[in-house]
Amino acid sequence: VLGIPGGVHSPMFPEVEAACKEVLGSEWSLVEGHGNEPDTLLKRRVYVMDSNKFPFHPAEMYHQFHDDFQSPPYGKEYNGLRLVMKKEGRISETGCPEGMLA
Repeated sequence: VLGIPGGVHSPMFPEVEAACKEVLGSEWSLVEGHGNEPDTLLKRRVYVMDSNKFPFHPAEMYHQFHDDFQSPPYGKEYNGLRLVMKKEGRISETGCPEGMLA
């Protein structure tokens, strides 16, 4: 999911689309998101949301900078960014429970 003001109708979208093609290749698609879309795992699809209609809400800290469950570990440097960002005040607790609940 990618959120930008205006979504695919944003004046920034052509630049985002060009960067996506340059970095990821033409097999990836950027698709307008409307909310409640199905998972895109292994589909090479990114939903582009209008951040004016779907504002950003930070995830719980335990969801920040962890390894993906479907791929090899990202490494300790990446995982350590959570503590760096917390220390810098760039992420913080959201008021939701932290950690996986049984």
